[in-house]
Amino acid sequence: MTNPYGQQQPYGQQPGQPQPGYGPPSGATPAPYGQPSPPYGQPAPYGQPSPPYGQPSPFGGGPGMGGPGMGGPVQDIPDYKGWAIASLFLGGVLLGIFAIMKSNEVGQYKMQGNYAMAEQASRTTKTICLISTILGGLGCVIGLIVFIAAMASI
Repeated sequence: MTNPYGQQQPYGQQPGQPQPGYGPPSGATPAPYGQPSPPYGQPAPYGQPSPPYGQPSPFGGGPGMGGPGMGGPVQDIPDYKGWAIASLFLGGVLLGIFAIMKSNEVGQYKMQGNYAMAEQASRTTKTICLISTILGGLGCVIGLIVFIAAMASI
C-alpha cells in the first residue's frame, strides 16, 4: 500500500503505525494531526522576553565569543611575534630571546584555551618589546653621538 506521498510502507507495517526509531520518545504521546508537537526539554519561561539579536546572552559565550570577563574574541589577543624578532636585533639578544619566548607562550595558551594567561603573556611580551625598542633606540643615539664626536676630534 502507498501513502499519499507515494512512499511504500515497510513490509509488515500498517499505514498508521510509526516506524521504530522515529517519532517521539517512548512514553510520550504524539501530537494530533495538524498540531505542532510539544518541544522536548524545558519550555521557555513565560513572561521573560528573549534577549534581542546581537545582545550578549546572560549565560556568556563559548571560547572565542567574548563572554563575561573577556576583552573580546580570542583572535584579538596579539602575540607580537614580529616585534619580538625585531627586538632580538634592536635591543639585544637577551631581551629578544625573552620576548620571543613570551610570544610563543601566547600561542600555546590560546591553543590550550587559557585565554586569561594568553592575555597576560601578550601584555608581558609587549612590555619586553617596548623596553627593548627604547634601549635599542637609546643605544643608536648614543652610538651616533660617540661616532660624531670621534670624527670631529680627528
